[in-house]
Order: sequence, then C-alpha cells, then structure tokens
Amino acid sequence: MDPTNKFWWFAGISIFTTILVFGGIGIFVWQALTQTQQTVVLEIVKTHFIYFFTALIVLLTAVGFALDGIFHSYILPHHRLPEEIELIYTVNPRHRIKREGGKMVNLLIDKLNAWAERHETFETAVDKRVQSAKAEVEKEKNILAVIMSELPEGVLICNREGQVLFYNRQARKFLTRQNEELLEDEMGEDGQRRLPFGYFGLGRSVFEVIDRNLISHAWDEISEKLARQSESTAAYFVLLAPDSRHIKAEMVPVLNQQRQFSGFILILYDISAQMETDGRADLLLQSLSGGLRTSVAGVRAASETMMEFPDIPAETRQEFTRIVYTEALRISKLLGQHSPERIERPRSQWPLIEMRVGTILEKIAVKARHLLRLRLISDNYDKDLQLSADSYSFSLAILFLMHQAHEEYRTQDFRCHVERQNGYVHFDLIWEGPSLRMESIDLWTEKVLSLKDQGLPLTLGEVIHYHQAEIWPYATAQAPETTGIRLTLPALRTSENRLHHNLAIIPDSRPEFYDFDLFNQPGQLPEIDNRPLADLTYTVFDTETTGLDPRGGDEIISIGAVRIVNSRLLSNDRFEQLVNPLRPLRWESVQIHGIRDEMLADKPTIEEVLPHFHKFTENTIMVAHNAAFDMRMLQIKEAATGIRFINPVLDTMLLSAVVHPAQENHNLMTIAQRLGIDVTGRHTAMGDALATAEMFLKLLPLLANKGIHTLQAARQASEKTYYARLKY
Repeated sequence: MDPTNKFWWFAGISIFTTILVFGGIGIFVWQALTQTQQTVVLEIVKTHFIYFFTALIVLLTAVGFALDGIFHSYILPHHRLPEEIELIYTVNPRHRIKREGGKMVNLLIDKLNAWAERHETFETAVDKRVQSAKAEVEKEKNILAVIMSELPEGVLICNREGQVLFYNRQARKFLTRQNEELLEDEMGEDGQRRLPFGYFGLGRSVFEVIDRNLISHAWDEISEKLARQSESTAAYFVLLAPDSRHIKAEMVPVLNQQRQFSGFILILYDISAQMETDGRADLLLQSLSGGLRTSVAGVRAASETMMEFPDIPAETRQEFTRIVYTEALRISKLLGQHSPERIERPRSQWPLIEMRVGTILEKIAVKARHLLRLRLISDNYDKDLQLSADSYSFSLAILFLMHQAHEEYRTQDFRCHVERQNGYVHFDLIWEGPSLRMESIDLWTEKVLSLKDQGLPLTLGEVIHYHQAEIWPYATAQAPETTGIRLTLPALRTSENRLHHNLAIIPDSRPEFYDFDLFNQPGQLPEIDNRPLADLTYTVFDTETTGLDPRGGDEIISIGAVRIVNSRLLSNDRFEQLVNPLRPLRWESVQIHGIRDEMLADKPTIEEVLPHFHKFTENTIMVAHNAAFDMRMLQIKEAATGIRFINPVLDTMLLSAVVHPAQENHNLMTIAQRLGIDVTGRHTAMGDALATAEMFLKLLPLLANKGIHTLQAARQASEKTYYARLKY
C-alpha cells in the first residue's frame, strides 16, 4: 500500500478512536448530571455552540498534526529502515539514510550511517584484494579474448539449440550488414525497404543469419562421422554473406564427457578473393589452351603436308617450314606469358572433402522421396568408391536436376549408375523419355538452386564448376528409349592439404581461466514462467512520444532498446531509431526530449519501424519503466501495422514498488539515485533504456531477497502493487 494512504488510514482510525473516547467520557458525565444540570448544560451549549464547535475542530486538528508528526518522525522512518539497510548491503554501498525522524530515530540513523561507512570501507578493501588476486587470471582471460577477437577467421560458438554463446569481431563482420543505420538500407526492386540480413548477438539464434538447412545437413554429416568413429569429425559448407561474399564454414562438434552433443563451433573463412582468382585462372587456362590448339593445329597440318608430299616444290616446302617456325615461336611466346608458376594454384578454398558415394546416394534418395515425391534407384556400384564433393551443394544439385527433368518430362522414377574410370567418377542420372538436348542442360545450369524450403544462392553451373565437374546429355544404344545426364568429376582430391579441426572439444579440457560455463545455459523453452529471472533474455526499451495521451493521437517519435542476456547488459546489441510521426511536434514535448521536426522529416514511419523492432524483441522478455504507457503506444499500432507484441512484460516501476514498498517515489530518476545509477541521456529513448536496464539488473538481487526468483513470481508480485492500477 502507498505510504501516504497508510498515513490517512492511521490518522482516520486515530481520530475516530479519539472521538469515541471523548464521546464515551461525555456520555458518562451526562448520565451523572441531574435533570436540572442537564438543562443548564444544554442551554450553555446552545448559547455558545460556535465556541464549542471551534474548540472541537481545533482539538481534532491538533490531534491530526500530532499524529502526522508521530507518523513521519517515528513510524514511517522505522518502516523505511529495512529497505534502506538492504540497499546498502546489496546493490548500493554508497547509499546513506536521510535524517528525517525524531531525535531517537535520527540517533539510530546516525549509527546506521556510521556502520555503512565502515561497511563500504571494508568492502572496498576486500574488493581491492580480490581484484589484485584476480589480476593475473584476468590478464590471461583478456589475452585470450583479444586473440579470439582479432583472429582473421570468424569464430562462432553455439549451444545445441543454436543459441549464440560467443562470437568474435570477424564473425559479426561476415554475418551482418555493415551499415550503421538500421533502416537506411538500399531500396529493393519492388520499391520497398529491404529487411536487414538478420539480428545477431549473444543469446540470439544462429538460424537468423545462417540457413537452418546448411547447419542441419552439416550436423547429419558429423553424426555419421561420430557413429563410425572417423578421424575427422568436422563438416564444411559455404554460405553467402549479406555483402555477397562467399564464406566457408567449418563446423566442429562440442561433446560432453559422455560424448553427447552439447553444441558446435563454426569457423568462418572469407573465400571470395580465392574464388575470383580461381575464375581468372580458369579463363587464363582456357585462353592458353585455345591459343595452343590453334598453333599446334597449324604445325601439324604443315608437317603432315610435307610428309605426305615429299616432292613438293622448294618454295612451297620453305613456306611450310616458315609456318612451322612461326607457330613454334607463337607457342613459345604463349608459354612464356603463362608460366606454370602463374597457372598452378591449389583450389582448396571450396570445402570439398572425401566422401563415400554410397552415403551421398542414400541421402539424395531419401530427400528425393520426402521433398520431391520422386524415386531414385541406384545400380550396383563399388561401395567403397569415394569422390571429392561438398555434400550439401552436390546433393542439392542432383535433386535440382531431378526436379527439372520431372518438370519437363513428367517422369517420377530415376535410375543412378556410378562407375570409376581413369581417376574420374561418372555419375549418370537416367530416366525414360526422349533424348535430352544440350540446350536444355545449358538453360538448367543458369538457374539458381532452389527447392521448396532448401536452396543456395548459387547457380547449378557454379556448383558444377566448383566441383571441377563436366555435365552433358547421356544416352546408350542398349536403351534408346531412355535419356539422362552424365556428371564427370574427380574421384579423389589428393592435392588437398587443409588443416582439419578433428577433435571434439570436451568441456573439462578448457583453460582454467574461463570463469563461465559455455554450454549449460538453458535454451528457449516454453515453460519460461518457472525459469529463474537471472537466466532469461530481456529487451529493455523506451519510447519518446509527441505527448502523453495515446488515445488522443500522440505518436511514437523514437524507440531505443538494449538486450540483457544471462544477467549481462549488452550495450552494443541495441536498437535505436527515430520515427517520423507525420504530424508536427508540440513545443512542450520538444522541451522535454529535444527532438525537433526537422530531425524526423526524412525518417521512416512507425509502420516501417515496428516490423524491425518486433524482430529485435523476438523470444525475449520486454522490460520498461512505466511499461503500461509504452506497451499501450505499441498496442494502438496493431491495426495499422499488423504487428502484435505478445512478449511477457516486466515493469521496473512496479518491481521497485515490490522491493521498496515504504518509498513514496518510484520515478526513474529517484530509483536510479536510490540504486546508485548514473543516468546519462535522460529523456532520450536510448539513454532511458540503458538506465532502465541497469536499474533492472540491480533490482534482481533485491527481488531474490524477497523470495521472488521466477518470471511468474515477479509478475504476480507486480500485479499486487498500488502502481499496477495505472491505465493508459
């Protein structure tokens, strides 16, 4: 209950009790008087009623003032003392109790403040000793953090649900857009603003920035290797970054002591430059081979002519000799321009690994049946036959060819024949139907690989090229009614000499200076009501508006938000956006938040901003100060935007009233001062969001001291406070 309300209840009951006491005394005296005396008293009262009434009012007023003095000097200070002491020994050792009571109360407050001084001095000394003891450990930890942050490769660590537990600077650079303005992206072909590539940060799902199918396929490959106890447990795939760079990902499993899957590490490499080099080298080789073929053909023709006609005239023989000499010089020049050192280079950047053909065919057959409703039957082949391939892209390419053949020939059944010849694997996909023309294959190779919910941002031709394969129509005289496609690719890539991260990492083997547990954080579960508050992920936000009347047409002009993951404030993982309200601002509101009309003229509207903010808050608990107002502003926009925020909500104003019910004021600045928080950027959405986040983190241990540990308990306690009655 509000302390002021408590006082009025106390004063009312006290005055009512006083009236009853004096009334009882008056009745007792009245009954003791004779009838004559009673008549005289009544006459006196009638004659001097105004004096008696005034005296009664003065008496009641004096009693009220006396009660107010007693309440504020003795009762209320005593009521606040437990809260003030708790603040000192929990979240704010610098807090001191104000002297605002009676003499004895102030004497007690002086003693408590003196104890607080000694407590702070003792804590400071202990902290210094602890910090000194941790200095070497922190140095090692910081060295590791700097090394991980500055690695040229991107490093990304996730738990088994795909929740990001760690990433370095390169990983963020590879997986996110580099522009700072969230909504200032280029326009799409449809004239609409493009959505960002994905939100990325601690506690978020890796599937927001990497296709789930890629990781699932890699994990299937890892599971198979673990099952057969393969020496190499890593898997590889390629993804396209937001800036169209090609990124090679090496996925390494993380196992617990029982060799059960606990998470995975992704090591990311930028292979765009190497792929461009490969492309230029291929063109160079084609140019060289074309020039050599022409010159060799000329030499051969001249030589054959001279050998076939030995009696040709001397002038003609001399001309043929000149041709041979000229072409020989041309060949020498070509070889000089394109030396072997400039041509030879390892094509090791594309993640091609040795795989059994049988494993690939089994996966393709299963996916063809479930994904395309097509049947693939394999002929007898060597079960130990291996080839160098990227399992995901190669399988997707075969499925894509089956889909294209089905679309064009309406065939449901396919047969696969595989054989090895001279270091190459011939992969024949055969079906019944008319002969396939090379023109059709050329059209297919120009198409992007895309099948329902699976796909790659590459064309079929690019995948075939990266596998150093050749593709052409296939037909046999033994079965003229059938047609098909032949893929020819290297059987093994013995030239590969990559560094494999073969060993699964067991948590017990990690360096001892890690003081946090990477892989036992709780995942995103539906039973969040019973989850500890300290383990949840939060979006702490604030809005600035044109005014304080949501129903009266006031609009949002700024949204600021930050995230809290595992009780850590991620100040760099933020959402900050000005919003054009499509209406002029009132001068009174400009004086508060400092945002002017010209600052909003070129900003996106709330209909453009809310989808992005909704994505930012996904799978988190929303936290705000006086959240009823901010949530009401968002709720009013549901009809216009189609965006509905269904996240659980916590309000720091209500939580403050829960832990400090005796305090009269629970506005943001007062709470911040009480908890020892420095507020910068007041009345800006981001500044208030950061202050609210710090405030929320300091309220968590105070809630725990009151036995409030879960989201459900915090919400139920908030609903019982006086401030929960506020409506907007």
